[in-house]
Amino acid sequence: MAIFALGAGLCAAPAFAQSTPGTSAEEDDSQIIIVTGSILRRTDTETPSPVTVLSADNMQQRGINTAAEALQRLSANGSGTISEGWNNGNNFAAGANAVSLRGLTVQKTLTVFDGMRMAPYPVADDGHRNFVDLNTIPDAVIDRIEVLKDGASATYGADAVAGVVNVITKKQVTGIHLNASGGLAQKGDGGEQRLDLTAGYGDLDTDGFNVYISGMYRKNDEIWARNRDYPWNSGDLSGICNDAGSCMAIPTRWYTFGVNANGSLGGSTIPLAPIVAPATATGTRNGVYQLLNGDCGAFGGSSVVLPATAAGTTYAPSQCQADMKKLYATIRPETERYGFAGRATARIGDKAEAYVSFDYMHTHTYTQLTPTAWPANTPPPSPATWTSVVLPVYVCSAGTATFVNNVNVSSGCDATNGVLNPNNPFAASGQNAIIRARYDKPQTVETNARALRAQAGIAGSFGSEDDWHYNVDFTASEVRLTRISDNYLIPQRLADVIADGSYNFAQPWLNSQEVRDYVAPRNSKVSTSKLWQAQATLSRALFALPGGDVQAAVGLSYRKESINDDSANPENLTHPYDRYFTINAVGAVGSRNVKSAFYEVSAPVLDQLEIDASGRYDKYSSGQKNFSPKFGVKFKPIEQLVLRGTWSKGFRIPSFNEAYGLPTTGYTTTSINCETYADFCASHGNNTYATGQYSLGRTSIGNPALDSEKSTSWTLGAVFEPIRDVSFTVDYFNIKVKDVISNISAEDQTAALDAYLRTGATDGVAGVIVVPGVADPQNPNARALPGFLQFSFQNADEERVQGIDFGAQITRDFGNVNWFSSFDATYLLKYEVIRATGAVERYDGSLSPCDYTSCSGSPKWRGSWQNTFTMGKVALTATAYYTDGYDLASVDYGGIKGDCENSIGASVVAYQDGSPVKCKIGGQWNVDLSANVKVNDNFSLYANVLNVLGIDPKFDPSAAYSIFQYNPAWGQPNIVGRYFRLGAKVDF
Repeated sequence: MAIFALGAGLCAAPAFAQSTPGTSAEEDDSQIIIVTGSILRRTDTETPSPVTVLSADNMQQRGINTAAEALQRLSANGSGTISEGWNNGNNFAAGANAVSLRGLTVQKTLTVFDGMRMAPYPVADDGHRNFVDLNTIPDAVIDRIEVLKDGASATYGADAVAGVVNVITKKQVTGIHLNASGGLAQKGDGGEQRLDLTAGYGDLDTDGFNVYISGMYRKNDEIWARNRDYPWNSGDLSGICNDAGSCMAIPTRWYTFGVNANGSLGGSTIPLAPIVAPATATGTRNGVYQLLNGDCGAFGGSSVVLPATAAGTTYAPSQCQADMKKLYATIRPETERYGFAGRATARIGDKAEAYVSFDYMHTHTYTQLTPTAWPANTPPPSPATWTSVVLPVYVCSAGTATFVNNVNVSSGCDATNGVLNPNNPFAASGQNAIIRARYDKPQTVETNARALRAQAGIAGSFGSEDDWHYNVDFTASEVRLTRISDNYLIPQRLADVIADGSYNFAQPWLNSQEVRDYVAPRNSKVSTSKLWQAQATLSRALFALPGGDVQAAVGLSYRKESINDDSANPENLTHPYDRYFTINAVGAVGSRNVKSAFYEVSAPVLDQLEIDASGRYDKYSSGQKNFSPKFGVKFKPIEQLVLRGTWSKGFRIPSFNEAYGLPTTGYTTTSINCETYADFCASHGNNTYATGQYSLGRTSIGNPALDSEKSTSWTLGAVFEPIRDVSFTVDYFNIKVKDVISNISAEDQTAALDAYLRTGATDGVAGVIVVPGVADPQNPNARALPGFLQFSFQNADEERVQGIDFGAQITRDFGNVNWFSSFDATYLLKYEVIRATGAVERYDGSLSPCDYTSCSGSPKWRGSWQNTFTMGKVALTATAYYTDGYDLASVDYGGIKGDCENSIGASVVAYQDGSPVKCKIGGQWNVDLSANVKVNDNFSLYANVLNVLGIDPKFDPSAAYSIFQYNPAWGQPNIVGRYFRLGAKVDF
C-alpha cells in the first residue's frame, strides 16, 4: 500500500509490450508477460482492455508485406486514415502513412516502437495533425503489432485517446534469413521489388547473448490514371448521364475547354495551350480569346470547335481541349524504401538483461500533378491575386515589371529600344494582350524522409527473493524530411520575363533551362522532428489475495520533442508576388519537454475477479498539465466466459502546428447555390464561373493559448470460448472528447459566405475573414467567388464516438487439413460533434467529417475474414475485406445526411440539369488469395493474388474533394486492380 500511495504522487511513462522492450511475449520458463497498455508482469495475456495482435506470420499468410498495409486493413482503423492513395501529390503529408483508430484522426492514435515513442512526421496532416509515419517501421524485423483499442493515456500519456499501436521488433534472430519477391498489376504497371536479408548469431538461453542485423529494400512503381478504366482514367465525366439524358459536367480540375452535352463550356477556363485576347494596359479585354499557337498536339491536346452558345463573344470557335488526367495524373506514387536495423541483447548474470537497438529507414516518393495555371493567386494569409496577365506591345532586355491593382505592368521598353512582342499577336496594331495559360511541364512533388532511431535499456530483478523488478530505457529518434517541388511558378518572375521578352509562350518547349530555372526555381524544403525519452519503472508483488498476489509498479519519465518545419512559401509583405503559386505556406517551429510519473496496481481479488488501477501525471513546459486515471476489471464467472471493462480519462496535447503553426490552407470543392444567391450568379451571367464547382481555401493559423483536448472513454466486453481453439469476442467502446481543437464550424462558414455573397462583406462573422478569389474573366467587375476563409484554431467542440468490435477465431485439425479462421469487424454506432453553439453534427454513415478526413467518410461497418487451410507443407489463405457505404452529404460543410437535394454543393454532385448524380455509395469489398509452399526446412515459395476478383472501386464523384472519382481511403486496393506477387524465403 505504501508503493500504491507513492505511485499516486508520481507521473507515468509508456509501457512495454513485452518483458523487455522488443522481446517476445514469453520470458523463459516462468511465462511472464507484459502486455501493451500495462507495466505489470502477468502470467496470462487476457487483460481488461481489448487488444488485437497482428503477428508477422499472420501478415505473411494474408499476403501483406508492410506494417502500414496491415494496420490500414484493421477494422478499427476509421475515418482520417492516411493511406497510400492519399500520398498522391498530397500538399501536406506526402509519402507518409498513418492509422486513425475509431475515426478520431491520426493525432489521437499513438504509435510506439517497443513501447517507446518515436519522433513524428515533420509535416502535419492537413497542416495541423502530427503523427508517426508507419513507413519508418523496419518491416523485416517485426515480431508482432499489438493494437490497444481503448484509451491509454494513464500508461502512455498524451495522444493515446483512441488507442495505441505498439510495433514490437524481434528480440532474437539466429541464422541467415532472405526474403525476395516481385509483383505486377494485371494492367501491367505498379511493379514491386522487395528484398530483405537478416542475419543473427548467439542464443540467449545457451550463450547468454544474441546479436542481429537486417537490411531491406522495397520499390513500388507509380500507377497512372490513364491505365485504368473509365471514369478513373479521364477528366471528362460527360459520359455519365441520368435517365433524362442530362450528363455530368466536365470537372475543372482535369479538363481544359471541354464542351458539355448541353453546349456549355466545361473544364478549366485556363487552358493547356495559351490563349490571348486584345486588351488595355490595365488588363481589360476588348476582344475574343484566340489560340496563340494553333498546334494543339504540341501541347498534348486536340482541336475542338466550340458551339456558338459556348464561344459567344469570349472565345474564338477554334480552341484546344486536353484531358489532363490522362496526360499527367497518377493514382499511386512511385515509392522506394530502404534501410537497416540491428539489435544486441545480453544476459548480465542471472538477474538482468540489457539490450541496444537501432534502425535507419529512408522513404522516397515521387508524384506529379497538373501544370501551374495563370492568372492565379499565391497562398494566404495575404494572397496576391493576379487577375489579368498583360503582354505589352514592346519588349526589351531593359524591360521591368511591377504589379498595380493585381495586374502586371511592363515598363522600360518602347520603339526606340525594343522590338514588337513576339508573344503578342496584336502588337503590330499597337494593342496590349492578355494571356491565359499553363506552364508546359507538370508540377512534381518528391519527398525523401530519413528516420533514425536508437534505443537501449536494462531490465532485471533484485532483493532476497528477486521480488523487485526494474526497467530502465532510453530512446532517441529523428525524422528529416526533404520535400522537393518542381515546376511551380513565381508570379513576379513570370512578369519579369514577360517584360523583357525572354520567355517564349507560343513555343514554350524552346525555352532554355536557364529561363525555366528563373521562372520556376526548384523549391526544396527541409523539415526535422526530434524526440528523446528516458524512463524507469519499479514493481513488485505486495501481498496475497485469494486470486493471487497484488502487484504494484511506479515509474518516472522525461521526454523532449521538437519540430522545425519552416514554410516552403513564406509570406512576403514587401513583395507579395515573389511567392510561388499553389505551394502551401504550412509550417511550425517549436519545442517542449514533458515530465511524467505513473503507477499501476493489479489486484486479483478472487480467482474469478481481477481489478486494475493506474494513473499518470504529465506536465509540459508549454504550460499544459494533466492527470489521467484508468480502472479496469476482468470477471470470469465460468471457465468459458470472461467479462471485461475499462474506464479512463485521457488527453491530447495541441500539436506543434495547432499551437505555433503558420497560416495553412486546405481546399474543399464546393459550388454556389444560384437559387439562393440569384443576384450573385446573375452578375456573372449565370456562366460556369458562378454555377460550376470550384475550390474554396480554408486557412487556419496557430493559437499558442490552446488547452489540451480531454477525453473520457469506457469499454465493456466479453470473451467466450465454448470449446478449446474456438473463441468469440465482443467489445463496446464509448469515447467522449471535450475542448476539441477545431477549425471553423459549418455555421460560421455558412454565415461568413452568406454575408460575402449577398453584400460583399469580408468580415461578416467575428474571427473569420473572407478573401475574394480570382475574378471572373468574362465579368471582371462582378464580385469574385470567395477564395479563402481565414481563422485561428480554437477549443470549441465536443466529439462522441460509440461502436462495437466483433471478433472470432477458430482453429480445427481435420487430420490432413488444419483450418484457421479469423474474423474481425467494427460497427460504428455513432460519431457526432457538438459544436460550441450547441448544434449537433452526426457523421457516422456519411462522407463527413470532411474537416478531419478530407471527405473520406465514416463508414458504419469495416471488417475482414481470413481462412487459412494448411495441408502438410502447403498453406492456402483467402481473406475478404469489407468497408460499408455512406451518404455523400458532407455534414460539417453544410450538407444534410439523408437530404440529397439540399446537399448539392455540400459534396453531393449534380448533373447539368441540377439533379444529384449520387446520394449514397455502396459498400466496397475485395478478396486476397495467398499460397505458401515449404519446399524444405530451408526454402519456401509463396504467391499472392491481391483483389483476386478484380473488383473496381465504387465510382464516387464526391469523396476526397472530388479529386479522384473514387475514395482513396477505402478503395485503393480496388483501383490498383488484380495484383500478382511471387516470392521466396531462404532460411539457414
